[in-house]
Amino acid sequence: MALSHSNHDSKIYVSATPYNVYKDDQSLESPFITFKLNIKMSYVLDKPDKSVPSYISKHDSWHEFEHPVNELTRGFICSLFVNAKIPFALTNLHWKKHDYDKESIPLMTTDCVVSSILDVCSDMINAARESGRKKLFLLVMIKKQVVVPRDEYLAMLKAKEGQEVLRNVEDMIRLQARGWNFRPSDWEGMANVVRRVGLVDSIKNVLDLAAEHATNESTKQDSNIKECDA
Repeated sequence: MALSHSNHDSKIYVSATPYNVYKDDQSLESPFITFKLNIKMSYVLDKPDKSVPSYISKHDSWHEFEHPVNELTRGFICSLFVNAKIPFALTNLHWKKHDYDKESIPLMTTDCVVSSILDVCSDMINAARESGRKKLFLLVMIKKQVVVPRDEYLAMLKAKEGQEVLRNVEDMIRLQARGWNFRPSDWEGMANVVRRVGLVDSIKNVLDLAAEHATNESTKQDSNIKECDA
């Protein structure tokens, strides 16, 4: 499902929202902020179409960092983007006050985004000083959306479905090798799915490929277990 998205329009939406999701801890010597980053990348259709999924997920990861409130600096906020190992360049940035907002501020630089996050932190810290809260939480969402034409989008959906089917076949073979007994109807159902997605011309080739891959994975896992026992 590889796609070079350099020739496609894309936007990166960034938001930072305070949440009191953690129970406060008054035993802390000084207030701490937990930064929870959710990095996402997805493909969307150039024109909405309710007959197909609204997006195709390419990347979705979570990262968590803690930092003392009294030591919060612009440099630390910048380091969040580096340490989270974001798999795309931070260009064409759009700032949102909340992730669910439809409106955004376009064409922001990374420096502007850092300033916006610091502003949110400042408001949150001031509110915490008034309430006496010591454990703060900030959810930072960084979501890239790549717009692709319908033909490419449908091809990506088909490729993704094929990959998921192959993984399911591999899982069935792996489980059977470990003693799980599948009914003939289970295998027949999987064969029908393989035919429907047109993964390959021969189902036998799919099963052979999956069996080889599953066997290699099982051998690798058994080897790791033996190393741990040794």
